[in-house]
Amino acid sequence: MAGPQPKRGLVTSWATGVKDIPRNVSWLVGKAVATNGTGSSNGVVDSVRQAGPTLASAMPGHDSVDARLARARTAAQRAQEAEQEALSAAERAQRAADEATDVQQQERSRLDEVRAEQSRVVDRRTEEARRRADERVAAERAEAEQAAAEELDEERGKSEQRSARARADAEKAQQEAEESYRRATELLAEARSLADDAAAAATEAADRARAEADHISAEAHQDAAGADEAVAQAEEIRRTTEAAASAVTREAGPDTPVGRLGDLTKAELLDLAAAQGIAGRSSKNKVQLVAALSGAARQGKQ
Repeated sequence: MAGPQPKRGLVTSWATGVKDIPRNVSWLVGKAVATNGTGSSNGVVDSVRQAGPTLASAMPGHDSVDARLARARTAAQRAQEAEQEALSAAERAQRAADEATDVQQQERSRLDEVRAEQSRVVDRRTEEARRRADERVAAERAEAEQAAAEELDEERGKSEQRSARARADAEKAQQEAEESYRRATELLAEARSLADDAAAAATEAADRARAEADHISAEAHQDAAGADEAVAQAEEIRRTTEAAASAVTREAGPDTPVGRLGDLTKAELLDLAAAQGIAGRSSKNKVQLVAALSGAARQGKQ
Protein backbone atom coordinates (compact mmCIF):
# COMPACT_ATOMS: atom_id res chain seq x y z
CA MET A 1 0.00 0.00 0.00
CA ALA A 2 1.44 3.30 -1.08
CA GLY A 3 2.14 5.85 1.56
CA PRO A 4 0.30 9.15 1.72
CA GLN A 5 1.21 11.46 -1.13
CA PRO A 6 2.30 15.02 -0.30
CA LYS A 7 -0.37 17.58 -1.01
CA ARG A 8 0.20 19.79 -4.03
CA GLY A 9 -1.43 23.12 -4.53
CA LEU A 10 -3.33 24.22 -7.59
CA VAL A 11 -0.69 26.77 -8.46
CA THR A 12 2.04 24.12 -8.25
CA SER A 13 0.16 21.81 -10.62
CA TRP A 14 -0.44 24.67 -13.03
CA ALA A 15 3.24 25.70 -12.94
CA THR A 16 4.32 22.13 -13.70
CA GLY A 17 2.05 22.11 -16.78
CA VAL A 18 3.56 25.38 -18.00
CA LYS A 19 7.09 23.97 -17.65
CA ASP A 20 6.07 21.03 -19.84
CA ILE A 21 4.67 23.26 -22.64
CA PRO A 22 7.91 23.26 -24.79
CA ARG A 23 8.06 19.49 -24.72
CA ASN A 24 4.43 19.22 -25.58
CA VAL A 25 4.82 21.60 -28.56
CA SER A 26 7.78 19.65 -29.90
CA TRP A 27 5.77 16.43 -29.59
CA LEU A 28 2.87 17.96 -31.49
CA VAL A 29 5.18 19.23 -34.28
CA GLY A 30 6.82 15.82 -34.54
CA LYS A 31 3.45 14.20 -34.95
CA ALA A 32 2.50 16.67 -37.65
CA VAL A 33 5.70 16.10 -39.72
CA ALA A 34 5.41 12.33 -39.49
CA THR A 35 2.12 12.44 -41.44
CA ASN A 36 3.52 14.33 -44.53
CA GLY A 37 4.38 11.11 -46.49
CA THR A 38 8.20 11.46 -46.61
CA GLY A 39 10.37 8.62 -45.51
CA SER A 40 13.53 10.46 -44.56
CA SER A 41 13.76 10.81 -40.94
CA ASN A 42 16.75 13.14 -41.13
CA GLY A 43 14.89 15.37 -43.52
CA VAL A 44 12.00 15.48 -41.20
CA VAL A 45 14.20 16.38 -38.33
CA ASP A 46 15.83 19.07 -40.31
CA SER A 47 12.52 20.33 -41.45
CA VAL A 48 11.33 20.43 -37.94
CA ARG A 49 14.43 22.26 -36.83
CA GLN A 50 13.95 24.74 -39.59
CA ALA A 51 10.24 24.96 -39.04
CA GLY A 52 10.68 25.52 -35.30
CA PRO A 53 11.55 29.23 -35.48
CA THR A 54 9.16 29.75 -38.34
CA LEU A 55 6.34 28.03 -36.38
CA ALA A 56 7.12 29.98 -33.31
CA SER A 57 7.12 33.19 -35.35
CA ALA A 58 3.90 32.21 -37.13
CA MET A 59 1.83 31.85 -33.85
CA PRO A 60 -0.75 34.55 -33.18
CA GLY A 61 0.29 37.64 -31.20
CA HIS A 62 3.27 39.88 -31.39
CA ASP A 63 5.43 37.93 -28.94
CA SER A 64 7.17 34.72 -29.76
CA VAL A 65 6.31 31.45 -28.01
CA ASP A 66 9.56 31.56 -26.06
CA ALA A 67 8.83 35.01 -24.76
CA ARG A 68 5.39 33.92 -23.74
CA LEU A 69 6.76 30.78 -22.17
CA ALA A 70 9.31 32.83 -20.31
CA ARG A 71 6.63 35.10 -18.97
CA ALA A 72 4.53 32.06 -18.10
CA ARG A 73 7.44 30.49 -16.29
CA THR A 74 8.05 33.75 -14.45
CA ALA A 75 4.37 34.04 -13.52
CA ALA A 76 4.30 30.39 -12.47
CA GLN A 77 7.40 30.96 -10.37
CA ARG A 78 5.83 34.02 -8.75
CA ALA A 79 2.61 32.07 -8.21
CA GLN A 80 4.57 29.21 -6.67
CA GLU A 81 6.44 31.63 -4.45
CA ALA A 82 3.12 33.28 -3.53
CA GLU A 83 1.69 29.86 -2.80
CA GLN A 84 4.66 29.02 -0.62
CA GLU A 85 4.26 32.36 1.12
CA ALA A 86 0.56 31.65 1.54
CA LEU A 87 1.36 28.24 2.93
CA SER A 88 3.92 29.78 5.25
CA ALA A 89 1.41 32.44 6.24
CA ALA A 90 -1.19 29.74 6.82
CA GLU A 91 1.26 27.82 8.96
CA ARG A 92 2.12 30.98 10.84
CA ALA A 93 -1.58 31.71 11.25
CA GLN A 94 -2.15 28.15 12.50
CA ARG A 95 0.72 28.48 14.90
CA ALA A 96 -0.62 31.87 16.02
CA ALA A 97 -4.11 30.37 16.43
CA ASP A 98 -2.67 27.45 18.41
CA GLU A 99 -0.64 29.86 20.47
CA ALA A 100 -3.72 32.05 20.97
CA THR A 101 -5.65 28.98 22.11
CA ASP A 102 -2.85 28.09 24.50
CA VAL A 103 -2.67 31.66 25.76
CA GLN A 104 -6.44 31.77 26.15
CA GLN A 105 -6.39 28.52 28.10
CA GLN A 106 -3.49 29.77 30.21
CA GLU A 107 -5.25 33.08 30.84
CA ARG A 108 -8.45 31.24 31.71
CA SER A 109 -6.50 29.10 34.18
CA ARG A 110 -4.78 32.21 35.50
CA LEU A 111 -8.14 33.96 35.94
CA ASP A 112 -9.44 30.92 37.80
CA GLU A 113 -6.40 31.04 40.07
CA VAL A 114 -6.81 34.80 40.59
CA ARG A 115 -10.53 34.34 41.25
CA ALA A 116 -9.84 31.60 43.78
CA GLU A 117 -7.11 33.67 45.42
CA GLN A 118 -9.32 36.75 45.61
CA SER A 119 -12.11 34.62 47.05
CA ARG A 120 -9.67 33.47 49.72
CA VAL A 121 -8.67 37.09 50.30
CA VAL A 122 -12.34 38.07 50.70
CA ASP A 123 -12.87 35.20 53.12
CA ARG A 124 -9.79 36.16 55.13
CA ARG A 125 -10.78 39.83 55.27
CA THR A 126 -14.35 38.92 56.15
CA GLU A 127 -13.17 36.59 58.89
CA GLU A 128 -10.77 39.23 60.18
CA ALA A 129 -13.53 41.85 60.17
CA ARG A 130 -15.83 39.43 61.96
CA ARG A 131 -13.13 38.70 64.53
CA ARG A 132 -12.55 42.41 65.12
CA ALA A 133 -16.30 42.97 65.39
CA ASP A 134 -16.59 40.12 67.88
CA GLU A 135 -13.75 41.60 69.89
CA ARG A 136 -15.43 45.01 69.87
CA VAL A 137 -18.74 43.47 70.91
CA ALA A 138 -17.03 41.50 73.66
CA ALA A 139 -15.24 44.64 74.88
CA GLU A 140 -18.45 46.68 74.84
CA ARG A 141 -20.27 43.90 76.67
CA ALA A 142 -17.55 43.63 79.30
CA GLU A 143 -17.59 47.40 79.77
CA ALA A 144 -21.39 47.46 79.98
CA GLU A 145 -21.40 44.57 82.47
CA GLN A 146 -18.77 46.34 84.58
CA ALA A 147 -20.82 49.55 84.60
CA ALA A 148 -23.98 47.60 85.40
CA ALA A 149 -22.24 45.78 88.25
CA GLU A 150 -20.98 49.06 89.70
CA GLU A 151 -24.42 50.64 89.40
CA LEU A 152 -26.00 47.56 91.00
CA ASP A 153 -23.49 47.61 93.86
CA GLU A 154 -24.16 51.29 94.45
CA GLU A 155 -27.91 50.79 94.37
CA ARG A 156 -27.61 47.71 96.60
CA GLY A 157 -25.73 49.77 99.15
CA LYS A 158 -28.39 52.48 99.08
CA SER A 159 -31.11 49.85 99.32
CA GLU A 160 -29.45 48.23 102.30
CA GLN A 161 -29.14 51.61 103.98
CA ARG A 162 -32.82 52.40 103.38
CA SER A 163 -33.80 48.92 104.56
CA ALA A 164 -31.64 49.31 107.67
CA ARG A 165 -33.25 52.67 108.45
CA ALA A 166 -36.70 51.18 107.92
CA ARG A 167 -35.87 48.25 110.18
CA ALA A 168 -34.48 50.58 112.80
CA ASP A 169 -37.62 52.72 112.63
CA ALA A 170 -39.80 49.61 112.85
CA GLU A 171 -37.85 48.27 115.80
CA LYS A 172 -38.06 51.64 117.50
CA ALA A 173 -41.80 51.79 116.87
CA GLN A 174 -42.14 48.24 118.17
CA GLN A 175 -40.23 49.10 121.32
CA GLU A 176 -42.33 52.20 121.81
CA ALA A 177 -45.52 50.20 121.28
CA GLU A 178 -44.40 47.52 123.70
CA GLU A 179 -43.44 50.18 126.24
CA SER A 180 -46.81 51.86 125.82
CA TYR A 181 -48.49 48.50 126.16
CA ARG A 182 -46.60 47.74 129.38
CA ARG A 183 -47.43 51.18 130.72
CA ALA A 184 -51.09 50.71 129.86
CA THR A 185 -51.04 47.29 131.53
CA GLU A 186 -49.56 48.74 134.68
CA LEU A 187 -52.07 51.59 134.72
CA LEU A 188 -54.95 49.20 134.09
CA ALA A 189 -53.77 46.92 136.88
CA GLU A 190 -53.53 49.90 139.20
CA ALA A 191 -56.93 51.17 138.09
CA ARG A 192 -58.48 47.74 138.63
CA SER A 193 -56.90 47.46 142.05
CA LEU A 194 -58.22 50.89 143.00
CA ALA A 195 -61.60 50.00 141.54
CA ASP A 196 -61.65 46.79 143.54
CA ASP A 197 -60.72 48.68 146.68
CA ALA A 198 -63.36 51.31 145.99
CA ALA A 199 -65.97 48.67 145.25
CA ALA A 200 -65.09 46.77 148.39
CA ALA A 201 -65.23 49.90 150.50
CA ALA A 202 -68.48 50.96 148.90
CA THR A 203 -69.97 47.53 149.42
CA GLU A 204 -68.89 47.50 153.02
CA ALA A 205 -70.32 50.95 153.57
CA ALA A 206 -73.56 49.95 151.86
CA ASP A 207 -73.85 46.87 154.00
CA ARG A 208 -73.32 48.88 157.11
CA ALA A 209 -75.79 51.45 155.93
CA ARG A 210 -78.45 48.88 155.21
CA ALA A 211 -77.80 47.17 158.54
CA GLU A 212 -78.31 50.41 160.36
CA ALA A 213 -81.26 51.45 158.17
CA ASP A 214 -83.61 49.35 160.14
CA HIS A 215 -82.77 51.12 163.43
CA ILE A 216 -82.24 54.66 162.50
CA SER A 217 -84.19 57.46 161.02
CA ALA A 218 -84.75 58.60 157.44
CA GLU A 219 -81.38 60.23 157.53
CA ALA A 220 -79.81 56.83 157.77
CA HIS A 221 -81.83 55.77 154.73
CA GLN A 222 -80.34 58.66 152.81
CA ASP A 223 -76.85 57.58 153.88
CA ALA A 224 -77.65 54.04 152.67
CA ALA A 225 -78.81 55.38 149.30
CA GLY A 226 -75.54 57.32 148.98
CA ALA A 227 -73.59 54.16 149.74
CA ASP A 228 -75.45 52.26 147.03
CA GLU A 229 -74.60 55.00 144.57
CA ALA A 230 -70.91 54.70 145.53
CA VAL A 231 -71.05 50.95 144.97
CA ALA A 232 -72.62 51.47 141.55
CA GLN A 233 -69.93 53.95 140.60
CA ALA A 234 -67.17 51.55 141.75
CA GLU A 235 -68.73 48.74 139.71
CA GLU A 236 -68.86 51.00 136.68
CA ILE A 237 -65.17 51.85 137.12
CA ARG A 238 -64.35 48.16 137.39
CA ARG A 239 -66.30 47.32 134.25
CA THR A 240 -64.57 50.13 132.35
CA THR A 241 -61.22 48.88 133.57
CA GLU A 242 -62.05 45.34 132.50
CA ALA A 243 -63.10 46.55 129.04
CA ALA A 244 -59.88 48.49 128.66
CA ALA A 245 -57.88 45.49 129.82
CA SER A 246 -59.69 43.28 127.28
CA ALA A 247 -58.87 45.76 124.54
CA VAL A 248 -55.22 45.78 125.56
CA THR A 249 -55.24 41.99 125.64
CA ARG A 250 -56.66 41.84 122.13
CA GLU A 251 -54.04 44.29 120.94
CA ALA A 252 -51.44 41.88 122.26
CA GLY A 253 -52.95 39.04 120.26
CA PRO A 254 -51.00 36.95 117.71
CA ASP A 255 -52.19 39.03 114.73
CA THR A 256 -51.16 42.45 116.05
CA PRO A 257 -47.86 44.28 115.58
CA VAL A 258 -47.52 45.08 119.30
CA GLY A 259 -46.40 41.63 120.26
CA ARG A 260 -47.70 38.32 121.58
CA LEU A 261 -48.99 37.73 125.11
CA GLY A 262 -46.32 35.09 125.41
CA ASP A 263 -43.69 37.82 125.05
CA LEU A 264 -44.85 39.47 128.27
CA THR A 265 -43.32 38.66 131.63
CA LYS A 266 -45.37 36.84 134.25
CA ALA A 267 -45.60 39.99 136.32
CA GLU A 268 -47.05 41.88 133.35
CA LEU A 269 -49.47 39.03 132.72
CA LEU A 270 -50.56 39.11 136.38
CA ASP A 271 -51.18 42.86 136.15
CA LEU A 272 -53.25 42.37 133.01
CA ALA A 273 -55.16 39.47 134.62
CA ALA A 274 -55.85 41.62 137.65
CA ALA A 275 -57.15 44.40 135.40
CA GLN A 276 -59.54 41.93 133.80
CA GLY A 277 -60.56 40.40 137.11
CA ILE A 278 -59.49 36.86 136.25
CA ALA A 279 -60.08 34.64 139.25
CA GLY A 280 -57.27 32.43 140.60
CA ARG A 281 -54.64 34.37 138.75
CA SER A 282 -52.07 34.18 141.52
CA SER A 283 -51.91 30.37 141.31
CA LYS A 284 -51.61 30.22 137.52
CA ASN A 285 -48.36 29.85 135.61
CA LYS A 286 -47.43 31.94 132.58
CA VAL A 287 -49.00 29.61 130.00
CA GLN A 288 -52.23 29.44 131.97
CA LEU A 289 -52.30 33.20 132.35
CA VAL A 290 -51.88 33.64 128.58
CA ALA A 291 -54.73 31.15 127.96
CA ALA A 292 -56.98 32.87 130.47
CA LEU A 293 -56.28 36.31 129.07
CA SER A 294 -56.86 35.13 125.48
CA GLY A 295 -60.19 33.57 126.49
CA ALA A 296 -61.25 36.72 128.28
CA ALA A 297 -60.29 38.80 125.24
CA ARG A 298 -62.43 36.60 122.95
CA GLN A 299 -65.42 36.85 125.30
CA GLY A 300 -65.02 40.61 125.49
CA LYS A 301 -64.92 40.81 121.71
CA GLN A 302 -68.14 38.85 121.38
